[in-house]
Amino acid sequence: MDNSHKQNIVPWKPSAPSIITDSTTSIPTIANAALQLRERERKQVIANFQAGHYDVVTTFVWQRTIALLKKQLAKLGNEFISELLQRPDIDNNSDISSSISEGEALSLARDLGMLTPTQALRLSHSQEIVNHFASIEGDDALAADETMTPEEAISCLRVCTQGVLGQETISVAEDFAAFRRNLESQTFTIKSPEIVRLQQSPYFFIRTAISVLLTVLKSGKGAQMEHASRNALLIIPMFWDLLKKPERWQIGQAYAVEFNEGNKESVKALHAVLLAVKGFDYVPENLRSNTFTRVASAVIAAHQGMNNFYNEPGPMKELANLGSSIPGPALANCITASLCVRLGNHYGISWDAQNAANQVLNSLSTDRWIYYLDDRLEYDEIILYKLAGGGTPLKNWINLVSGLNIDHKQLKSKSARQIVIGTNAKDDSKVSQVASQCIKKISNT
Repeated sequence: MDNSHKQNIVPWKPSAPSIITDSTTSIPTIANAALQLRERERKQVIANFQAGHYDVVTTFVWQRTIALLKKQLAKLGNEFISELLQRPDIDNNSDISSSISEGEALSLARDLGMLTPTQALRLSHSQEIVNHFASIEGDDALAADETMTPEEAISCLRVCTQGVLGQETISVAEDFAAFRRNLESQTFTIKSPEIVRLQQSPYFFIRTAISVLLTVLKSGKGAQMEHASRNALLIIPMFWDLLKKPERWQIGQAYAVEFNEGNKESVKALHAVLLAVKGFDYVPENLRSNTFTRVASAVIAAHQGMNNFYNEPGPMKELANLGSSIPGPALANCITASLCVRLGNHYGISWDAQNAANQVLNSLSTDRWIYYLDDRLEYDEIILYKLAGGGTPLKNWINLVSGLNIDHKQLKSKSARQIVIGTNAKDDSKVSQVASQCIKKISNT
């Protein structure tokens, strides 16, 4: 590996730019650039569009796009994807195409550089449009005039081609995958090129490196455990001051789980780490948070899937019924999940889930809201995209958060302060602008 390669900061490189520009509106031009479709399929796309079958075209194109994206993500390996998404339910027997949601696939592809932030945002909007029209019953009298417009169909086809279908190959560089393997096969020093690069990397990769370490400490044996233990004692204290509270709680909870299961080697390693950073305040007294986190993930998955207005009430009511005392490690995920339901999407909200969402959000103290705004919001991509996109979600955010009377001076995060200032002033454009800036910062573009 030459020196210039070692200086790369982000381990993944974005896909090559598409030949289809944002101003392209010719369906034959766009369809013929979709290299991942067969020639017969491209002709069918053109024919269906010309016949006005816009929902048929977009549904087919979207399904092929998301299937291809998930197929490419699966090449990373199930264990790695489990670590990246912090989804312990994904194992080597899981089928990635059905195990991860469309929203998770888009988010992960964006974080890995497979999609640009703009492509991910537009694909997310296309997902909402396709799912919306796919969920309308054909015999619904109220839906008689609710048909997809040519402009919506063109936009969907164009962004699917730009981001995925128009790429000859969608590849993920091996640098970070190799780094993941090296964490358990060699001991790094502060001068190791991998550590120098990690110090310069976006927060996402630092968070992922810690998740990988925790996974290895839970399952490693022999030399694997020894390397991971030394690397954990180097990396976690190095980034402790930078870590947000959800990641600190993740480390403390890993210690509690290993302690309860009697895994002496991993407990010894995690104890040394927590001792080095004085982090025992983040060790939970019990593992209630596992249940809260699991149900919150179910709420988010329902919100991002098809027929979300119908599917959100069940898990949202379950989350509300778990109790108002949300454990610290699960708090960020529970707030995100409840906000998903409360803010809704561009088509509105799930009315049957609102009471449960409000029950959770109304139970939060001012201190807990400040915790979310300060330590989570500027990295909460799900909510940031809602604020950046405007419309119904942004309007609902302003109505909700402006009523909390949060004093922006209490916040340490500059981005959170600006969002709260804009929210309290009911300045849609300011909130949307700052949220967009946060998204760009996350993506390091």
